Amino acid sequence: MKSESKLYKKSKTLIRACHMCFKLNEATSEIEKCQHCHKSFLPLRYFDKIHAKSNKNWSSHFNSIDDIDRKDLIHGLFVMW
Repeated sequence: MKSESKLYKKSKTLIRACHMCFKLNEATSEIEKCQHCHKSFLPLRYFDKIHAKSNKNWSSHFNSIDDIDRKDLIHGLFVMW
């Protein structure tokens, strides 16, 4: 009997601590607001994105989880699981 092994794609989760209410927020893309107190967050690598020459709308500055590298995370506020 041949055993079938299913391959599951591991999905990444971004965990961010809110600096206002100290609650944890989990998402599969970059988090724009705290899910508890609704405090707005700046995107990762904010200054690189804002000072680029292209005009983008605000929500386009927030990346999907696949576009975020571990070196972009701020240690102590973010975890990529």
